[in-house]
Amino acid sequence: MRITTRVRYATRMLIDIASRADCAPLPLREIADRQQVSVNYLKQLIGPLVAADLVRTERGNKGGVLLARPASDIKLGMVVRALQGSTAPVACVDDPAACERNMNCVSRGVWCRIKLAVDQVLDDTTIEDLVEQQGIARNPYVPQKYAKEGQ
Repeated sequence: MRITTRVRYATRMLIDIASRADCAPLPLREIADRQQVSVNYLKQLIGPLVAADLVRTERGNKGGVLLARPASDIKLGMVVRALQGSTAPVACVDDPAACERNMNCVSRGVWCRIKLAVDQVLDDTTIEDLVEQQGIARNPYVPQKYAKEGQ
C-alpha cells in the first residue's frame, strides 16, 4: 500500500494543530508556512477531514482550523480512510466480486492479511502518539506529563 501525499500532508497538518499550546483556531497560512505546504493544497484536505469529524473550521478574522476531537482520539487510520479510502492492496479484499477467481485464489488470503496488518498499525497510532514522538506535546489534549516537557 502506498500512502498518498494528501495523507502525509494531512497528517503533518493534524500534528501541527495538535502541537499548539492553546485551542485557538490556527489560520491555514500559518500551518502552511510551518509545514512548507501551499495553502491551496491544505484547503483541498480540509473538506474530507471535516466530513470525517477530524477537524472543524471557524470563520472570521480569528478563524482557522481546530481539531474536532482530542488528538488521542484521532487515529492515523481515520486520516488514511478519509483521504485515500481503503487500505486494501487489491480490490478483491474489500469486494470479493471484483475478481471472478476469488473463490479459487490462494493469494487473496495474503492480501487480506496485509490489509489487516496495515489497518492495525494505522488504527493503533494516534495523532497524540505522533505529537509525543515529535516532542512538541503542548496541546491540552495531550497528557500533562508530556505538555510540561514540551514547553
